[in-house]
Amino acid sequence: MPNRSSVAVAVRGAVTQDEAEHVRDAVGPEISALGHPVEQARVRLTRYGGRDLPMLVVAQVNVVVADRMVRSQLAASGADEAIDGAAAGLRWRLHRLGRRLAAERSGDILGLSPAGWRPVLLPSPPTGLLPVRERPRKLVRSKSCRLAVQDVDAAAFTMELRDYPFHLFSDDTTGAESVLYRGGPTGYRLLRTMAGPEPTGTSVPLTVRSWPAPVLPVAQAVETLNANPTRSFVFFTDPAIGRGRVLYRRYDGDLALLSPTW
Repeated sequence: MPNRSSVAVAVRGAVTQDEAEHVRDAVGPEISALGHPVEQARVRLTRYGGRDLPMLVVAQVNVVVADRMVRSQLAASGADEAIDGAAAGLRWRLHRLGRRLAAERSGDILGLSPAGWRPVLLPSPPTGLLPVRERPRKLVRSKSCRLAVQDVDAAAFTMELRDYPFHLFSDDTTGAESVLYRGGPTGYRLLRTMAGPEPTGTSVPLTVRSWPAPVLPVAQAVETLNANPTRSFVFFTDPAIGRGRVLYRRYDGDLALLSPTW
């Protein structure tokens, strides 16, 4: 089981040795206290800003437990605040995963709810360093992944366990690319590339958008996100590939594109 010394720390930007050591002091006890083997523990500490930009430190913790990836991420103006906040989020998620693993062994099913999942004391991270309207943001990164085929409850569990602002997955009933995120009157909102009936038998309080995701070329999705500074992502069907994709804001304010592997 990883201890303090086995937590791998990667740094980017102007990060001091003391700040890197504080990562191990904050994260090591959390993973050591878990009653399950931890296969991997990695932390990335990044400092953005400088010159005329405000400073922002992002701490991201990734651990693998029972073949499940758990991630906690927090941004703050100081390194210690970011590290301690990410460690607190990790503690909460590891506890929730431990309950889930125990339930799986006993055959119980644990329901999910916004109140039971989201750590209400942890602030939401900012979307970027600069005001979005200061200049049009560019698409600087594209990545693809094999989408998990899931029902909505499983998608919610994955999203919260990995501290994602949204989760792109393949709906197990229709096969459509779908996005689950926090929002709407119930706490969770579901978007899909095709219209269809609302999922049944879910334990997650859910609002389903009744119309399909808009059909947009990537360039138009970039224009749409740049024109809406309060939005953190755009889910759309790309006519060039006929698949659902997500364009989202990075911490540095620029844009990234997430696509299903095809």
